[in-house]
Amino acid sequence: MASDVMSPKPRLRASSRQANQPYDELDRQIIGLLQQDGRRPNTEIAHQLGVTETTVRKRIGRLVSENLIKVVAVPSPEVVGMTMSAIVGITVDMNAHRDVAAALEALPQTRYVGYSTGPYDLIIEVFFRSHEELLDLLSKKLARIPGIIKTDTSVILKVTKFAYEWEIPEESTGSLGGEAAPRPGP
Repeated sequence: MASDVMSPKPRLRASSRQANQPYDELDRQIIGLLQQDGRRPNTEIAHQLGVTETTVRKRIGRLVSENLIKVVAVPSPEVVGMTMSAIVGITVDMNAHRDVAAALEALPQTRYVGYSTGPYDLIIEVFFRSHEELLDLLSKKLARIPGIIKTDTSVILKVTKFAYEWEIPEESTGSLGGEAAPRPGP
């Protein structure tokens, strides 16, 4: 595998995106390499993909500025003492969805808040250090949020995959935030 890391690939055209595509094959390959190692040097990415470092730097800058990728540091929950996690399904009063979602987003234990289909209106993921902290979250903090009708909690016993790698589609058919404007060059 070590030989794969540094062997250059055939040279890709610096810009093969169509006007209605937010990303192209070169962008996908750059994103894939960054998913494996977000601190990988641009020069190494350029060498692997057979393009210039300038092309890689400009592509990453554009992907970040257009919110196609985010570059953040994500602490390991276990290392910072958050050794337990839970998924909480929440049934909400029909007129309170936005207010409840905003209140859930403000909780420091909440890692994820999402609208849902199925038996729950909202689903959250929370990290905590002990069962007592989870009990406090459920019985005091969530119980005080107006509009929450019911919660259903599942404690995660063991995480078998915790990753930010997933494959993006080969061809995009439109922009993620509206129509994409034509862009020249890298």
